[in-house]
Amino acid sequence: MRHFAAWLYFLGTVSVLAGIVIYLTNIPNVPDEDDLVSYTGYVVGIRLEKDFDGTDVVYFLIRDDEVRYKYMSTYPMYVEVRDRLGIYRDIDMMIEKDAEPDFDGAVRIWGLVEHDPYNPGTVVTFQEIVDETTETDRSWQAVGLYVLGGGLVLLLLAYGIRRAVPYVPKDPSV
Repeated sequence: MRHFAAWLYFLGTVSVLAGIVIYLTNIPNVPDEDDLVSYTGYVVGIRLEKDFDGTDVVYFLIRDDEVRYKYMSTYPMYVEVRDRLGIYRDIDMMIEKDAEPDFDGAVRIWGLVEHDPYNPGTVVTFQEIVDETTETDRSWQAVGLYVLGGGLVLLLLAYGIRRAVPYVPKDPSV
């Protein structure tokens, strides 16, 4: 029975470490709302491309600005932004303060308001983007917590078995 407890210690330790790794590797990469600033621009072009990982991206080209701004397909209302957002319109965007362009020369958009003079414009809030983009990360974090909890239960069970079953050394002369 004590050998069984040793296996439980091993499995519990592996489960605790796996749970910690799963939890920590899935922390969402989202800025705080306080770190965002509003940026207003006049859209003169929209470009559709694929990111390096195959994610569809809408790049906004703003008048008198060399930086491109990107809206990812993992964001809410991507199809509406891709298909219905018109060029030659004013838009308000939420971007990070002092944001450096990514490897593709674009800055991520964390909120979007379109000013359409004829129809209600497209509005995507920061909270909607955060909820949509962190849904998978949060569910993997829940998996990590379950694995961590299971590992702690195994460690407690192993400790209980080791305490309940006394150790009786074998006589080496026998």
